[in-house]
Amino acid sequence: MASRFLKVEEKGIVFCNTDFVGSKKFRFDQIDFVLLSPKSVLSFQVGKEVFSLPVQPNKKEHQEALTALLQAVKQSRVQADAQTGVPPLIVEPIDAPDPSAEGSGVR
Repeated sequence: MASRFLKVEEKGIVFCNTDFVGSKKFRFDQIDFVLLSPKSVLSFQVGKEVFSLPVQPNKKEHQEALTALLQAVKQSRVQADAQTGVPPLIVEPIDAPDPSAEGSGVR
């Protein structure tokens, strides 16, 4: 069974999957989309490739990594969009439940 994990670093992320040798590194500005499914699977797209891994949103370490990833990707978009004059591509859903709220999340 494959083991997958994501490490958020200062300038990007490292995605490790035991299905392929080594790891893949991406800068935050290379990440096109980020999605957290209702079943707690984090997926991100770089170019035409999509990478996915399960997360536990109630686990503090996972919450911190998700927050750091989303903030860094969003910040890289704001900087890139400001340089090109393009409106921001990342929109926060207004009705999304807070995964850290008591009584929500995966059991």
